[in-house]
Amino acid sequence: GAVPALRLSQELAPWLEGRRQAAERKQLRRDYELKVQSGEWPAHETKVPLFPYQREGMLHLAFTERALLADEMGLGKTIQAIAACALLHRLGQAARVLVVTPASLKTEWEEQIQRFTELPYQLVFGARVKRLQAYNTAQGSGAGVSPAQPFFTIVNYEQMLADALEVNQRLRPDIVVLDEAQRIKNWSTKTTQAIKRLRSRYAFILTGTPIENRIDELYSLMDFLNPSLLGPLFRFNQEYYDLDDR
Repeated sequence: GAVPALRLSQELAPWLEGRRQAAERKQLRRDYELKVQSGEWPAHETKVPLFPYQREGMLHLAFTERALLADEMGLGKTIQAIAACALLHRLGQAARVLVVTPASLKTEWEEQIQRFTELPYQLVFGARVKRLQAYNTAQGSGAGVSPAQPFFTIVNYEQMLADALEVNQRLRPDIVVLDEAQRIKNWSTKTTQAIKRLRSRYAFILTGTPIENRIDELYSLMDFLNPSLLGPLFRFNQEYYDLDDR
Protein backbone atom coordinates (compact mmCIF):
# COMPACT_ATOMS: atom_id res chain seq x y z
CA GLY A 1 0.00 0.00 0.00
CA ALA A 2 0.89 3.66 -0.03
CA VAL A 3 3.54 4.83 2.40
CA PRO A 4 2.04 7.25 4.95
CA ALA A 5 3.39 10.79 4.75
CA LEU A 6 6.93 10.81 6.07
CA ARG A 7 8.15 13.89 7.94
CA LEU A 8 11.86 14.57 8.07
CA SER A 9 13.25 16.48 11.03
CA GLN A 10 14.76 19.89 10.31
CA GLU A 11 17.80 18.63 12.16
CA LEU A 12 18.49 15.93 9.59
CA ALA A 13 20.34 18.09 7.02
CA PRO A 14 22.74 19.65 9.56
CA TRP A 15 23.30 16.21 11.09
CA LEU A 16 24.19 14.68 7.71
CA GLU A 17 26.45 17.63 6.92
CA GLY A 18 28.15 17.14 10.29
CA ARG A 19 28.73 13.46 9.47
CA ARG A 20 30.19 14.37 6.08
CA GLN A 21 32.55 16.94 7.60
CA ALA A 22 33.66 14.49 10.31
CA ALA A 23 34.58 11.91 7.65
CA GLU A 24 36.42 14.60 5.69
CA ARG A 25 38.40 15.61 8.80
CA LYS A 26 39.37 12.01 9.47
CA GLN A 27 40.66 11.57 5.94
CA LEU A 28 42.47 14.91 6.05
CA ARG A 29 44.23 13.94 9.26
CA ARG A 30 45.24 10.54 7.83
CA ASP A 31 46.71 12.20 4.71
CA TYR A 32 48.53 14.73 6.85
CA GLU A 33 50.08 12.10 9.18
CA LEU A 34 51.26 10.07 6.16
CA LYS A 35 52.95 13.10 4.56
CA VAL A 36 54.68 13.95 7.84
CA GLN A 37 55.87 10.35 8.24
CA SER A 38 57.20 10.26 4.67
CA GLY A 39 59.06 13.53 5.26
CA GLU A 40 57.15 15.36 2.53
CA TRP A 41 55.70 17.77 5.11
CA PRO A 42 57.32 19.14 8.30
CA ALA A 43 56.18 17.84 11.69
CA HIS A 44 55.89 21.43 12.92
CA GLU A 45 54.09 24.33 11.31
CA THR A 46 56.21 26.92 13.10
CA LYS A 47 59.70 28.33 12.63
CA VAL A 48 60.50 27.16 16.17
CA PRO A 49 59.67 23.51 17.00
CA LEU A 50 56.66 23.06 19.27
CA PHE A 51 56.71 21.14 22.53
CA PRO A 52 54.92 17.78 22.20
CA TYR A 53 51.86 19.01 24.11
CA GLN A 54 51.73 22.11 21.87
CA ARG A 55 51.84 19.98 18.74
CA GLU A 56 49.01 17.92 20.21
CA GLY A 57 47.09 21.17 20.81
CA MET A 58 47.70 22.20 17.18
CA LEU A 59 46.29 18.87 15.92
CA HIS A 60 43.35 19.07 18.34
CA LEU A 61 42.35 22.49 17.01
CA ALA A 62 42.98 21.84 13.32
CA PHE A 63 41.23 18.47 13.15
CA THR A 64 38.35 19.06 15.57
CA GLU A 65 37.30 22.01 13.39
CA ARG A 66 35.41 23.89 16.13
CA ALA A 67 37.41 23.39 19.29
CA LEU A 68 38.20 24.70 22.77
CA LEU A 69 41.80 24.98 24.00
CA ALA A 70 41.86 25.58 27.77
CA ASP A 71 45.55 25.37 28.66
CA GLU A 72 46.66 27.41 31.65
CA MET A 73 48.41 30.74 31.18
CA GLY A 74 51.99 30.51 29.97
CA LEU A 75 51.61 27.24 28.06
CA GLY A 76 51.39 28.95 24.69
CA LYS A 77 47.75 28.87 23.56
CA THR A 78 48.51 31.63 21.04
CA ILE A 79 51.32 29.60 19.47
CA GLN A 80 49.15 26.48 19.23
CA ALA A 81 46.36 28.44 17.53
CA ILE A 82 48.79 30.07 15.08
CA ALA A 83 50.24 26.63 14.28
CA ALA A 84 46.75 25.15 13.74
CA CYS A 85 45.85 28.00 11.37
CA ALA A 86 49.12 27.51 9.47
CA LEU A 87 48.42 23.79 9.23
CA LEU A 88 44.94 24.37 7.78
CA HIS A 89 46.55 26.82 5.36
CA ARG A 90 48.97 24.10 4.24
CA LEU A 91 46.06 21.68 3.81
CA GLY A 92 44.29 24.19 1.57
CA GLN A 93 41.42 24.54 4.07
CA ALA A 94 41.96 28.17 5.08
CA ALA A 95 42.83 31.41 3.27
CA ARG A 96 41.63 33.91 5.90
CA VAL A 97 41.69 33.93 9.69
CA LEU A 98 39.94 36.40 11.97
CA VAL A 99 41.60 36.69 15.39
CA VAL A 100 39.39 38.40 18.00
CA THR A 101 41.37 39.41 21.05
CA PRO A 102 41.28 41.95 23.91
CA ALA A 103 42.72 45.23 22.56
CA SER A 104 45.69 44.99 24.95
CA LEU A 105 46.83 41.70 23.34
CA LYS A 106 46.73 42.71 19.66
CA THR A 107 50.43 43.53 19.47
CA GLU A 108 51.29 40.32 21.30
CA TRP A 109 49.55 38.40 18.52
CA GLU A 110 51.56 40.39 16.00
CA GLU A 111 54.84 39.47 17.74
CA GLN A 112 53.95 35.77 17.96
CA ILE A 113 52.86 35.58 14.30
CA GLN A 114 56.11 37.23 13.21
CA ARG A 115 58.16 34.96 15.42
CA PHE A 116 56.54 31.67 14.48
CA THR A 117 55.40 31.98 10.84
CA GLU A 118 56.04 33.69 7.53
CA LEU A 119 52.30 34.17 6.95
CA PRO A 120 51.14 37.75 6.27
CA TYR A 121 48.87 39.53 8.75
CA GLN A 122 47.19 42.87 9.45
CA LEU A 123 46.09 44.64 12.62
CA VAL A 124 42.78 46.48 12.30
CA PHE A 125 42.67 49.95 13.84
CA GLY A 126 40.93 53.25 13.22
CA ALA A 127 37.53 54.55 12.20
CA ARG A 128 34.83 52.34 10.71
CA VAL A 129 35.57 53.30 7.09
CA LYS A 130 39.20 52.29 7.55
CA ARG A 131 38.23 49.04 9.27
CA LEU A 132 35.85 48.07 6.45
CA GLN A 133 38.64 48.64 3.92
CA ALA A 134 40.85 46.29 5.92
CA TYR A 135 38.24 43.51 5.73
CA ASN A 136 38.08 44.03 1.96
CA THR A 137 41.84 43.79 1.42
CA ALA A 138 41.96 40.44 3.15
CA GLN A 139 39.38 38.95 0.83
CA GLY A 140 41.53 38.39 -2.24
CA SER A 141 40.03 36.10 -4.85
CA GLY A 142 39.77 32.63 -3.41
CA ALA A 143 42.62 30.40 -4.59
CA GLY A 144 44.52 33.13 -6.37
CA VAL A 145 45.43 35.05 -3.23
CA SER A 146 48.42 37.30 -3.84
CA PRO A 147 51.31 37.11 -1.36
CA ALA A 148 50.34 40.52 0.00
CA GLN A 149 46.90 39.33 1.07
CA PRO A 150 46.85 39.10 4.87
CA PHE A 151 46.19 35.60 6.17
CA PHE A 152 45.59 36.75 9.77
CA THR A 153 43.31 39.74 10.43
CA ILE A 154 43.56 40.80 14.07
CA VAL A 155 40.69 42.73 15.67
CA ASN A 156 39.48 43.38 19.20
CA TYR A 157 36.14 42.49 20.81
CA GLU A 158 34.80 46.06 20.85
CA GLN A 159 35.23 46.37 17.08
CA MET A 160 33.05 43.31 16.54
CA LEU A 161 30.09 45.04 18.21
CA ALA A 162 29.80 47.22 15.12
CA ASP A 163 31.56 45.06 12.51
CA ALA A 164 30.53 41.40 12.92
CA LEU A 165 28.11 41.32 9.97
CA GLU A 166 30.49 43.29 7.75
CA VAL A 167 33.24 40.80 8.60
CA ASN A 168 30.99 37.96 7.42
CA GLN A 169 30.23 39.72 4.13
CA ARG A 170 33.60 41.24 3.31
CA LEU A 171 36.26 39.10 4.96
CA ARG A 172 34.39 35.77 5.00
CA PRO A 173 36.89 34.14 7.39
CA ASP A 174 37.57 30.41 7.18
CA ILE A 175 38.69 30.40 10.82
CA VAL A 176 37.59 32.55 13.75
CA VAL A 177 39.88 32.51 16.79
CA LEU A 178 38.53 33.92 20.07
CA ASP A 179 41.36 34.74 22.45
CA GLU A 180 40.76 35.08 26.21
CA ALA A 181 37.32 33.82 25.31
CA GLN A 182 35.93 34.03 28.84
CA ARG A 183 35.33 37.64 27.77
CA ILE A 184 32.37 36.58 25.70
CA LYS A 185 30.60 35.16 28.72
CA ASN A 186 31.31 37.72 31.41
CA TRP A 187 30.98 40.84 29.31
CA SER A 188 27.81 42.58 28.24
CA THR A 189 25.40 40.34 26.40
CA LYS A 190 25.80 42.71 23.43
CA THR A 191 29.40 41.58 22.90
CA THR A 192 28.37 37.94 23.20
CA GLN A 193 25.58 38.40 20.66
CA ALA A 194 27.91 40.18 18.22
CA ILE A 195 30.54 37.44 18.47
CA LYS A 196 27.93 34.74 17.94
CA ARG A 197 26.99 36.39 14.64
CA LEU A 198 30.43 35.61 13.20
CA ARG A 199 30.35 32.81 10.62
CA SER A 200 33.17 30.43 9.75
CA ARG A 201 33.66 26.72 9.23
CA TYR A 202 36.51 26.56 11.74
CA ALA A 203 36.43 28.18 15.19
CA PHE A 204 39.01 28.05 17.97
CA ILE A 205 38.27 29.24 21.49
CA LEU A 206 41.28 29.97 23.71
CA THR A 207 40.84 30.47 27.45
CA GLY A 208 42.71 29.47 30.58
CA THR A 209 39.48 29.73 32.59
CA PRO A 210 36.51 28.15 30.77
CA ILE A 211 34.60 28.17 34.08
CA GLU A 212 35.20 31.01 36.54
CA ASN A 213 32.07 31.10 38.68
CA ARG A 214 29.15 29.34 37.05
CA ILE A 215 28.89 26.27 34.89
CA ASP A 216 26.74 28.11 32.32
CA GLU A 217 29.83 30.16 31.40
CA LEU A 218 31.08 26.97 29.75
CA TYR A 219 27.69 26.57 28.07
CA SER A 220 28.09 30.01 26.48
CA LEU A 221 31.44 29.06 24.96
CA MET A 222 30.21 25.71 23.65
CA ASP A 223 27.11 27.39 22.25
CA PHE A 224 29.39 29.40 19.95
CA LEU A 225 31.31 26.31 18.84
CA ASN A 226 28.43 23.89 18.39
CA PRO A 227 24.94 24.83 19.61
CA SER A 228 23.60 21.28 19.19
CA LEU A 229 26.24 19.76 21.48
CA LEU A 230 24.76 20.77 24.85
CA GLY A 231 21.18 21.32 23.69
CA PRO A 232 18.92 24.10 24.99
CA LEU A 233 20.05 25.99 28.10
CA PHE A 234 17.04 25.00 30.24
CA ARG A 235 17.78 21.30 29.72
CA PHE A 236 21.49 21.81 30.33
CA ASN A 237 20.64 23.55 33.63
CA GLN A 238 18.27 20.74 34.65
CA GLU A 239 20.89 18.08 33.96
CA TYR A 240 24.04 19.73 35.33
CA TYR A 241 22.97 22.14 38.05
CA ASP A 242 22.45 20.91 41.59
CA LEU A 243 20.41 23.67 43.24
CA ASP A 244 19.70 24.09 46.93
CA ASP A 245 16.52 25.67 48.37
CA ARG A 246 17.81 29.18 47.63
